[in-house]
Amino acid sequence: MKNRRVLILAVATAATVFLSNILNFTASTSRFNESYPAVVCPPNISGLTTAISLTSPKTLVRKTGTSSMKTAEVGFRRYAVAAQSAVIEAGPVTPVVWQVRKGVWAGAVPCSAPIASQWFVGAIADITSKGSLNIVNSGLGRALVEITLFNENGELAPRSISLKPNSYASLSLATLAPGSKEIAIHLLSRSGRVNGFLIDERGKGLQALGGDLVNSTGDATKTLQIPAIPQQTGRNSSTPHTLRLLVPGDVDARISAEIRSTDGTFSPVGINGRTIAHKKVVEIPMDITMASGKFALHITSDQPILGSVFSRTLSGGKRDFVWSTGASQLSEFTLATTGLAPTLVFTGKRVKVTLDLTYTNGKSKSVKIDAEDIATFVVSSSVRSVSFSQISTGTSGAALITSKSGYGYIPLNPGSVLTKSSIPASNIRVLNP
Repeated sequence: MKNRRVLILAVATAATVFLSNILNFTASTSRFNESYPAVVCPPNISGLTTAISLTSPKTLVRKTGTSSMKTAEVGFRRYAVAAQSAVIEAGPVTPVVWQVRKGVWAGAVPCSAPIASQWFVGAIADITSKGSLNIVNSGLGRALVEITLFNENGELAPRSISLKPNSYASLSLATLAPGSKEIAIHLLSRSGRVNGFLIDERGKGLQALGGDLVNSTGDATKTLQIPAIPQQTGRNSSTPHTLRLLVPGDVDARISAEIRSTDGTFSPVGINGRTIAHKKVVEIPMDITMASGKFALHITSDQPILGSVFSRTLSGGKRDFVWSTGASQLSEFTLATTGLAPTLVFTGKRVKVTLDLTYTNGKSKSVKIDAEDIATFVVSSSVRSVSFSQISTGTSGAALITSKSGYGYIPLNPGSVLTKSSIPASNIRVLNP
């Protein structure tokens, strides 16, 4: 009898402990807070005009450069920024910035949530450079950022800068890498809520040579897709293209490349089987003979690699240039297009994607894209947003935008993704053991 009581007591104790653990586990993991982090847009520096495309006038916004973190409704679907940087609570929507130096050049970049690591493959820092690296700290504390530059000769010594809370700093490219004709930049946030934005503007004396915003990418990968490269042809020739590559690791890379267009798929001359030196910025001229339109470049490497394509363009009789950067796998998100009328370009072995268009009058329309290698879709100027869904594996995308001032490009990647954080649960037993 005594042994039986001991056994019953042991079983009861074990059951109690087991049930309490389950209950505690359920309580600690059943409450979460889901939200989209606020996105940060590039600052409006001297001489530029900045307009941000949104989907709703009720979108909340605040500005850097003040001690206040209070937000207010923007009041417009196209928000003009006179100074500083805008921090926007756009939820699942990715706002797009269109920056212009009137009559000289134009460029585009999506607003994005703070990023720990950004790579920029583009721009120059020689005597013709008027460009800048603009770094925004949208947080309440100081930010520490490490900047590492690479040029045609190799890796330069890294430097660190500190930014005040809710502020931005503008650094001249000509002082970061004096005399460099080919550069790439790695921005690494050590603390703070940091975003970097790169302007490649060029001029010789009083002569303007164009400009563009160079979109950032994530860390290097062994496959690189650049979905939208504009091809423009004249009477006797096509606008030139230059491929810029960087292998940031410690081993040289061997690459292969493939161009995909409506004219077919082929390997560009001078790229396939080429060895790319590590930690040096390498440029390869691309001699593309094909009709006007858009084409995509797919690169495969045996080492992680970064890249972009520089293209001369002609828009509204104005000569400009554009940097087409790599894009990651297309995912479900909504892109604000108010006032932009972009041309969307998708690439992949088999391209399938559904576009849900929302117009300024509130009406909506669904379009299904189904193609091989590459597909394009021109968004009407009356569309305020495009949502992407039902996407085939291996598909990436980008948008090309034109205006009287110039040409712009953005990769189709979400500026902010849904994040989940656990909500601490109070336990009275902590106070009453």
